[in-house]
Amino acid sequence: MMSLLAIVKTLSVFALLSLLVSCDSMPEGTYRGGVLIPPRPLGIEDHYAFRFVDKWRISHAWLSGPVNIDYCRYSRRDNNRGEDRFFEVNGVLNVESVSGDPKDKGKKLIWQQSEKIYGTSPRTGEFKGYLAYCTHTFQDIWTGASVFLLKPDPAKGTDAWIAGAKPVVIAGLRWLRKDTPIEDYSQDRNKWAAPIETWVLKIPDTPYWFVMRLGGSSGGTGTAPGSNRDPEKFARVIDLFHQMVASVKLEPITPVDTSVLSIKPVP
Repeated sequence: MMSLLAIVKTLSVFALLSLLVSCDSMPEGTYRGGVLIPPRPLGIEDHYAFRFVDKWRISHAWLSGPVNIDYCRYSRRDNNRGEDRFFEVNGVLNVESVSGDPKDKGKKLIWQQSEKIYGTSPRTGEFKGYLAYCTHTFQDIWTGASVFLLKPDPAKGTDAWIAGAKPVVIAGLRWLRKDTPIEDYSQDRNKWAAPIETWVLKIPDTPYWFVMRLGGSSGGTGTAPGSNRDPEKFARVIDLFHQMVASVKLEPITPVDTSVLSIKPVP
């Protein structure tokens, strides 16, 4: 008769072999929620949309392909919670988000997005700088794309975003485009990059801006990362960025009753 110790050892070996076989049978890659996310060629296949101040549905394409591409923060691309909705309540812009099970439409939460929209801390009021809703940097060429949704304020330097900009009409939308020559910031201890192109769309009938920005560093001629390290990829990213700008749509929407929504500011 097999001893208890022998039985335990046999079961342990069997469990280990089962685990190894299971691991070998799973394809390599990045998993989210147990679902394999395969890498794809670099493109702009991801799409985001949100409802804005009961006037517009704003949508645009975003970078896709490599599994490390960062999300846009309106909503996650791998859930079914639908589009975020931004509302003005008592003069403050808020965003609605479903809390709990996505299928439970009765649970809703609204919190202020002042740090991103206004660039100030909701607790202290101190200006922190505008935070992007979408941002991704290609570290090998030190070039990144960002999308902002903000309320401009000359005291916070937003006039500089459009100073010298040229009006451009794309797909019926009137943009302000500002170009800045790319420079080498690899030896600059104060900043790693600077804007190359800034596209500002003043959202009609609102005081807000929708902004797409491309930034980076040339990297000089040494080993520092920058656009000079891979001019072909840099040109590809610029082309994709322009396609993202061209993808932006503003569609009028029907207002909803915000009085039934619970308001919970950021603590």
